[in-house]
Amino acid sequence: MLRNLTLSILRYERVKTTEAKAKEIRGEVDRMINLGKDGSLEARRRAAAWLPETVIVNKVFDDLAKRYADRTSGFTRWTRLPRRVGDNAPLALIELMPHDEEKKAAEPAEEKPRRRRLPSLRRGGGEKKEEKSEEKAEKAAPKKTTRKKTPARAPSRGAAGSRSSKED
Repeated sequence: MLRNLTLSILRYERVKTTEAKAKEIRGEVDRMINLGKDGSLEARRRAAAWLPETVIVNKVFDDLAKRYADRTSGFTRWTRLPRRVGDNAPLALIELMPHDEEKKAAEPAEEKPRRRRLPSLRRGGGEKKEEKSEEKAEKAAPKKTTRKKTPARAPSRGAAGSRSSKED
């Protein structure tokens, strides 16, 4: 189970799992990335013995080792998520830490002025308060209409039933 979860984290770089598994798997992911940073043949064989797919082993030794060259540990972070619906288990999102260059690329994007969100039309946020108060005043005023009152009719039993009673 730990091998498959390690493989999933290294493949997708983020996985939603239970908190206990997330805490346990951090050390395994750190160990694999440190093997990739070592880069020796022995380290590659040890990683291949733990990870069943050679594509992921190559990713660890080529991409992730270069990404975390300046770090010694702490390659993952986990964030608490709401509890699972079926069994109320505490969930966590475990993901690989972003690279420093990825953070620097994200900083200029934050310098742009933020766009204002428009108020939701469902909640009636698009109208002004003055207009709302005028509408409420109009609705509160009773409408004067004359309506002709008609007497209530008794339900009819059908044409055949009424004829037979008259004939007797």
